[in-house]
Amino acid sequence: MQTLGNIFENEDNVFLKLPHYFKPLQAINAVILAVCIGSTASGDNGILWFTLIVQLIISAAATVIFALRIQDELMESISNGSIAWNVVELVYSFILAVLSVISVWLSFSFANRSLFGTSAGYIAAGVFFIVQTIFYAVPCTVIYREVQTTSDTERQNIVIEPAHPFRSNAYQDL
Repeated sequence: MQTLGNIFENEDNVFLKLPHYFKPLQAINAVILAVCIGSTASGDNGILWFTLIVQLIISAAATVIFALRIQDELMESISNGSIAWNVVELVYSFILAVLSVISVWLSFSFANRSLFGTSAGYIAAGVFFIVQTIFYAVPCTVIYREVQTTSDTERQNIVIEPAHPFRSNAYQDL
C-alpha cells in the first residue's frame, strides 16, 4: 500500500506537473462560478452562462482525458499525429482565458447595473472569473514557453553549410 507521500512523489502522477494541475482546479472553479451566476436570478447573463458551460465541459473533458492518459492516442487518431496535445491545450487555454476576461468585465458591469436586486452574485462571479482567468492564463504561458524552447533547440540543431565552389557534390542541379 502506498503512503500519501509516495503518491505525491510519484513521477507518473500527471496532475502534479505544472500546467496540468490547473485542470481539476478549472473544473472546480467552474462549479463555484455556476453557483455564483445562478444566485443572480437574472436573464441578462447569457454570455456568462455560455462561457461557464464551455469552460466546464472543456475542463472536465481535459481532466478525464489526462486521468485516463489517452491524450496522445486521441491526438494521433484525430490529427494523424500532425498536431500535438500541447498545441490544442495552448489554443483552448488562450480562448477560454480571453472569454474569462470578457466575463469579468461583464460581471462587474452587471453588478453595477443591478439597482433593484442584489449584486453580490455578480461580484462573486467577477472575482471567481478573475481566478478562472489565472487558471487558464498560467498554463497557456507555460505551454507557450515550452513550445518556444523546443522549437529553439530544434533550430539550433540544424546545420547549414555554405555553398563551396570546389565541393564534390553540387548544391544545385542545372
